[in-house]
Amino acid sequence: KGLPRGGWTELDLAQTNYLRGLVELPPETSSKVAVEKDRRRMKANQIRRAVKRHSQIAGGRRSGGRNNNG
Repeated sequence: KGLPRGGWTELDLAQTNYLRGLVELPPETSSKVAVEKDRRRMKANQIRRAVKRHSQIAGGRRSGGRNNNG
């Protein structure tokens, strides 16, 4: 559900090393993923929740005051 449209995602160091261990590769010692990415994802999820909540609350009250059908 959280994957981008292309079907891939950047993993943090612990997840990367877990997968590298499964295929018998040596563990990585430093992460190449920015720390900011998690904060961005949390903020995006917060915005998504707020929009969903607002559409549930305001969805039933919407009036047809402005109609562009001609």
